[in-house]
Amino acid sequence: MTLIGLPAGIELILIETAIILVITLIYKFLINQNRLRELKEQQKQHQGKIKELQKSNPEEAKKAMNDMLKLSNEQMRMTMKPMMVTLILSLVVIFPVLPNLFPGTVVFLPFTLPYFGNDFGWLAWYFIVSIPLNSIIRRILGVET
Repeated sequence: MTLIGLPAGIELILIETAIILVITLIYKFLINQNRLRELKEQQKQHQGKIKELQKSNPEEAKKAMNDMLKLSNEQMRMTMKPMMVTLILSLVVIFPVLPNLFPGTVVFLPFTLPYFGNDFGWLAWYFIVSIPLNSIIRRILGVET
């Protein structure tokens, strides 16, 4: 059974694209993207500084590590809210609905993946496709996580 007459694998990709787009937009609007970029840049600077200081001044290196830890904590607090929203959305809406839309669906690839074969259920196909799709959509929308 398919929803719009396309092969199940294609329909799953379309649904995944919509889901990932919604999740990415949640991250985009619930996280201050500029501040997150600043934090990541500061962390990179601290990492370089720590590498230099570990050899010459271990006490200063410890202070720099503490500063970097503070930056990491701020970054974690920023990403926690959208992560919880998307987790609840996934557990309550997405994953209960998809098995009902594609019961017993098997997606066949035209090639074989080592250790996995060439046939996948909807959940395995979801994960295989969602990883690169997520990366592409985040890059297009300029979303940091």
